[in-house]
This record gives sequence, structure tokens and C-alpha cells, in this order.
Amino acid sequence: MTNDSEDKSASKVEDWWSTQIIDMKPGEIRYRGYAIEDLIGNIGFAEMIWLMIRGELPAKGLFRPT
Repeated sequence: MTNDSEDKSASKVEDWWSTQIIDMKPGEIRYRGYAIEDLIGNIGFAEMIWLMIRGELPAKGLFRPT
């Protein structure tokens, strides 16, 4: 397989795999606009589910005491 055909295949996948929930690029993963490294270890399970469903982080103290 040549590089040109690999580029065309990658382009087809990128065109097909388009979502507003997650944005993945080499070296970068963003979930609903938030960098994944900012989410890991900083939000809990309930907060992540809220983000997944609502598209935004819950208000401070909604799930955890401040």
C-alpha cells in the first residue's frame, strides 16, 4: 500500500467518524470540549455521567461537597 492510498483511507475514516462528543487528534483527546487529562482524576463518576448526558459539567457541590 502506498502512502497516497493510506492518506485517502484515513481521510475517509475521518469524514465518517465525526462527532460533537469527542474530538481525537494525535496527542489530543477532548471530550465535550474538555481535555481528557483535565477530567481524569478531577471529576467523579456521577459528574462524568452528567457531562456525557448534559454536555456540561455540573455546578460545583452538586455531587460533592465543596
